[in-house]
Amino acid sequence: MRFPARALLDDPMTETDDSDIDLLVVTDDLRVQEGFQYSLPAGVSARFAADARSAWMELQTAVPTVVVVDIQTGSAGGYGLTKDMGARPELAQIPVVMLLERAHDSWLARQAGAVSSVCKPVAATSLVRQCIEAVNSSRPGR
Repeated sequence: MRFPARALLDDPMTETDDSDIDLLVVTDDLRVQEGFQYSLPAGVSARFAADARSAWMELQTAVPTVVVVDIQTGSAGGYGLTKDMGARPELAQIPVVMLLERAHDSWLARQAGAVSSVCKPVAATSLVRQCIEAVNSSRPGR
């Protein structure tokens, strides 16, 4: 089954072979949370965590397809969450898209283990597109 992202994103390169994508969005930025809630195409669902500790608890209950994490979020920080995920074999393969405040912090995102990064503010549809591309690029043979 093909993921119906083309209708929303008008880009055949953003299709994925899985019928469902489960996002874990880790940010205390209400604009990002609201943007995701209203921009998800069919087949994409999102769960939200306001900080890294809450996200870690979410990761213990259900493993998402991709994680969007704000580097500045909450008490423990998105950088630490991403590093901790990379240290756990069952979480290390989950692609992480990191939200940044400044473009020159992209090296921090790479160092933490994020597959891509984007500066806020960002349009929710663009962020969804990056998530789909992260899922596609994390698959073997792509």
